[in-house]
Amino acid sequence: MKVIRDIKILLISGFLLGSVSVFGQCDADMFLDQCANGLGTYNYIKSFSIKVPLHKRINPECSYVFSKGSTYLLIACDQNLKGGKMILSLYDREHNLIASTFNEKDNRYYSDLRYSCETTGVYYITASFKGSKGGCGMCILGFNRE
Repeated sequence: MKVIRDIKILLISGFLLGSVSVFGQCDADMFLDQCANGLGTYNYIKSFSIKVPLHKRINPECSYVFSKGSTYLLIACDQNLKGGKMILSLYDREHNLIASTFNEKDNRYYSDLRYSCETTGVYYITASFKGSKGGCGMCILGFNRE
């Protein structure tokens, strides 16, 4: 009886630890390899790893200086879990929303966002996951000169 109880405890512990480690195994390099082709003719600038723990209300923020006369491409690359799609939002230097990869009105996600920069300055990119779902992914940033 004690052996069966010990086996049950080990199985339950293994299951719980296994489910926790899935998030811990977020491999940003995998996302870069998987999604870099989406840049097409855009030049790669930088990538930002995004890790948001489950039920945390944090939106990681990155900044980058955009130059007037360039078009920027932001690619949202995530685990593609149902209900856990990553949303990228672009803000100007005063944190006014410019654009997002999620259209609330249509409840539609987009895998990338293109922005033609008209003013040189610092822009902010935030990542979030719809609802309170955590997730793992990467934002890839590229540009083209007009």
